[in-house]
Amino acid sequence: GATIEADPQLKTDVLTVNGTEGCYAHCPAPADWGRLRNFRIDIKVRLDQIRASSIPIALPGSFMLYFSGEGKPWFLFFHDKGRSILAAKDPIIPTIWNDISIEYRADDVCLLYVNGRSVASCRGRGLLKEPEGDLWFGRYYWKDPKDQKEYAAWMKGAVAKPKITILPDDDRFELDTTGMENVMSISWGDFIVVGEGWKKLQKPEHVTRLVEEIKARGVTKVFWRCSHEFIMNFCERRMDEDHWYIKAYKAADPSVHDELIRQCHEAGIKVYAWNTIFDEGSPTSVLYGGNTPFFWQSHFTIEHPEYLMENRDGTKRQWGVMCYAYPEARKYIISVFKHMMEKWDFDGLYICTRTHSYPAQFADQFGYNQPIVDEFKRRHGVDIRTEDFGKSQWYDLQGEYLTQLLREFRQEFADKKIVVGIPRSDYIGAPYGNMRLDWRTWTQEKLVDGLRLGTISGAFHYPDTRNRPGYIQDQQDNVSMRELDYDLGEWFGPACKEAGVELHFNWGSMYSDEDRELLKHPGVTGFAVGL
Repeated sequence: GATIEADPQLKTDVLTVNGTEGCYAHCPAPADWGRLRNFRIDIKVRLDQIRASSIPIALPGSFMLYFSGEGKPWFLFFHDKGRSILAAKDPIIPTIWNDISIEYRADDVCLLYVNGRSVASCRGRGLLKEPEGDLWFGRYYWKDPKDQKEYAAWMKGAVAKPKITILPDDDRFELDTTGMENVMSISWGDFIVVGEGWKKLQKPEHVTRLVEEIKARGVTKVFWRCSHEFIMNFCERRMDEDHWYIKAYKAADPSVHDELIRQCHEAGIKVYAWNTIFDEGSPTSVLYGGNTPFFWQSHFTIEHPEYLMENRDGTKRQWGVMCYAYPEARKYIISVFKHMMEKWDFDGLYICTRTHSYPAQFADQFGYNQPIVDEFKRRHGVDIRTEDFGKSQWYDLQGEYLTQLLREFRQEFADKKIVVGIPRSDYIGAPYGNMRLDWRTWTQEKLVDGLRLGTISGAFHYPDTRNRPGYIQDQQDNVSMRELDYDLGEWFGPACKEAGVELHFNWGSMYSDEDRELLKHPGVTGFAVGL
């Protein structure tokens, strides 16, 4: 039902489809394609009508170029682990020709281009599934997994000059790192368990490949997670010798850490010790993930549960989360970092605020420890355990003790760089509460040399822990969050620039033109990326 017509603007023949059932085109896909690995699609698309869905080109079972009901281009691809989507955030302009291109690399970076500008990127997910038949234009059938009914999408518009190019198996995306000073977080304890190939990071020879990857991503600082050292030296472990973590730990060559630091230093890359300040572990009565008894807890909080965050009537503690109104708690956590710094030749500290701890049931559940109660009453004449009180003042007071902790970190590590990871907000949010993050004081007093924005625990550690009530601002559940451009350009960026403090932010990708445009904001140093 589709027709081939001459287009005066493109000065070539185009395939037109009128959006009705039966108006489409198809042709056999080359038999030697098989399971696609690395390839590029180029196609010109004119959507004459934005519909619930439009499919200019699709290879059923393998991939499709899809336009949403808002006219946003998506690339859906199917692989052994399921389905993935590469999506643009902005719609195309209808009724005019748009150049759409997709580069897919099974083991590297994939990109979506609109009119020559890359607008989205992701990592490849391996070989695509074997296609189910012909290459289709203007139509796509699918079966809904929920109701098992078959549906069809019909495009109204035209396509021109479709071209699919098979790229070499070793094709790699080359990132332009000009002006980029990124940081990379590497959780060694995770990679020795789930990593594959050189990414298992078990042997010194794996480090060379890792450093190559670090340099290729414009990384100037590495945050090396030392939770393994914390668990092995500061915690009671509920793991026998056959436990998966213990086996992975013992299978790894401990010289990996020194080798990583050595090679990074030779390449001009700084390495920071990464540990968290709110992750002391829990009793086995806490089911991690909702089904597994928590398998470690710090000796310090076992011996001193009074230093954990306390609820209003004193009947509950938030396991794993210490209250830094206690000088003893501050001294202890600094000693943990000091252990890492003395063992390895780190250039600085990355103080992380993530946790594996069970979330508060509501935002203001914890934060009533005795030093906070006493200080609030001294300042305001109110007992926060028994009387109504000003919540904002309470949030500020909690934040003051976190600031005091950072002052003591600065005193202890005066000759080292300090970076703190926080949510992209002014309150700490889930899973803790509404403690104020006085990041402006941190930057102005040079308590920190850098901020990493977007550090959150996430709700995936436990089931049903999203949307807990009472949060003023919370990145995890997108409560009262400002636009990213505003935060970088008007809020965090200018303050960090004025104070001479580096600013990195977590972002899903840094490979597209649209991603890299976020670095235009004054004060923004670069991206915070994972391996």
